[in-house]
Amino acid sequence: MGVTGMKTLVAESDILEDVGFKDSAVIIDGPSLYYSLYFNSKPKLDQQHGGDYSAFRDLVCQFFSSLKSCNVKPLVLLDGGAEPVKNKTVGNRLKDKLQKAKKLSESMAGERDNILPPLVKDVFIQVLQELQVEIQQCFGEADLTAALRANERKCPVLSNDSDFYIFNVQEGFLSIDGFQWETVTQGAIPAQRYRVSQFCRCFNVDEDHMPVFAALSGNDYSYLGKEDGKKFIEKYPEAQQPGGSFTPSKGASKDGSLTAQQYVLKEPPRPNLPQWVIQEIQRASLTSFVTSVVTQKSMTLTPLVEDFSQPSSYSASLRIRQFFYGLLLGTEPCTEYDREGAEDMRPKQVTPVLAGVTPEELQKLELEHLNELVVNCYVGVHDQKEELGKKGGGRIWGCTNMSQDPVNEQEVKQSNVSKSLSLFICIICIFVN
Repeated sequence: MGVTGMKTLVAESDILEDVGFKDSAVIIDGPSLYYSLYFNSKPKLDQQHGGDYSAFRDLVCQFFSSLKSCNVKPLVLLDGGAEPVKNKTVGNRLKDKLQKAKKLSESMAGERDNILPPLVKDVFIQVLQELQVEIQQCFGEADLTAALRANERKCPVLSNDSDFYIFNVQEGFLSIDGFQWETVTQGAIPAQRYRVSQFCRCFNVDEDHMPVFAALSGNDYSYLGKEDGKKFIEKYPEAQQPGGSFTPSKGASKDGSLTAQQYVLKEPPRPNLPQWVIQEIQRASLTSFVTSVVTQKSMTLTPLVEDFSQPSSYSASLRIRQFFYGLLLGTEPCTEYDREGAEDMRPKQVTPVLAGVTPEELQKLELEHLNELVVNCYVGVHDQKEELGKKGGGRIWGCTNMSQDPVNEQEVKQSNVSKSLSLFICIICIFVN
């Protein structure tokens, strides 16, 4: 979401509390953190040549080492893909990223033209798992879940998302920009804490009215001064409670009432997916793309820094994605959003590819039981290596980088499902060719 101008208003209102943060739990907005660590590093990390993952890994380790030294116990939340209501917003962001990627590829980027390298999120998750940091991947954006978990654990949220100026997080909101984790002082991290209650006292408004600020972002709110707070709220008497409706004035958000409802603290709905898929997504062991493909029948291919005179680099992996869609959607088409030329992101209908197996075998590929079949195939590859080789299966070894040493079946079953799913796609290729 994001609330236009809110950060500036808060900074100018002198309501932030200086704190030494220690001996506490904290809910961390994962995307805000890895974006901040990568883009604000000194010296600046590479964005033009695929990314500097080794240096980024070191930064992540240093950050969580600082938290540990101050007895801070984090829970890191990750986004699980954009919600349908935000597709227009996502589309605008993709076009913006496309222009930035093009500037970077031509060495014409400005200071604010940042593009996150494609594997930053994966490296971030891998490091958190190695450090045994508690992690949860959400369904949709993580901000609502972050506010709920913070109130459950009675701790603040650490983020750069201006939505947290609106959410009523009881222990407050710590901005990553003001979180001086590299300067631990007397066993504490210098930080600035924001509380909704302080904001409301400053502007003389009721806490229940806060969502109206988000709903009117960019309109009357942009000119709000301290002395105008109460009069501003009184313009919209219908919005008495979070989720209440009102009629926006000219130039205001057309989706005002919906925007206000998005700040009501309640558990977000879960997608209609098998339980094993939900568990693996929440553990961040399975890519969140699964959620977008199954629930929205869509896949967003984030712009890359590449040669824009050539077709999109994603075209090289189209066949693999078609098998991926076949496993998740069957025969239903999936809409991909990828660049067309150098100027625009366009939707394209992609037809899934199903495995060339018998109808009886095809029934076993249903998503409900796919995890069980993957494990069996994984073990069976080692027992039937010679037979698979006769069918052209020798390519599977290079494709999956699997060891040819004997494999303990129990260890295989404990491996994360995302690796097994990747392997399964390769196994399916054997039957098709």
